Amino acid sequence: MVAIQVRGVSEANRRTLSAEGKARGESLQEYLLDVLDREAEEIDNRQLLADWAAGSAAGEPQPVSFAHLHDFEPENAKAIR
Repeated sequence: MVAIQVRGVSEANRRTLSAEGKARGESLQEYLLDVLDREAEEIDNRQLLADWAAGSAAGEPQPVSFAHLHDFEPENAKAIR
């Protein structure tokens, strides 16, 4: 894992995010890690759909199965994670 530091967060935003984490029974660190994980997953999903749509537009058959979706790794997966 890597460490990410975010500067310039307003005190009001820090309080809001901290309160949300507390409401979920998480620390601010745990809550923000969850937010980042969800966002990265959404980016992966958008890339999968874009790749599928591009193949469909080219007239190529696009088989889609659960295994295909489950094992999908976008080209930039290493850069995201």
